[in-house]
Amino acid sequence: MNYNKDMYAQKLREFFERHDPLKIEMVDDIVDRFPNQQETVFSHLTKLYAKKEGVDDIQISSDSIMSIPPSPHQGVG
Repeated sequence: MNYNKDMYAQKLREFFERHDPLKIEMVDDIVDRFPNQQETVFSHLTKLYAKKEGVDDIQISSDSIMSIPPSPHQGVG
């Protein structure tokens, strides 16, 4: 997956519209912080929200959304 910045943001908005409309405000931050990790971002979000869908009282925070693991070619630090 290699969307341009606008399409990446649009796909994230669509995801949050379906799963957590209150988190749409985070889209620009995610796009800016993880520009080359699109596949990892969507995988991470899908796993988070799959858990939420099965449990009514789970809360997904900004911290859990932004805790996307670094890509293999990106240094940590």
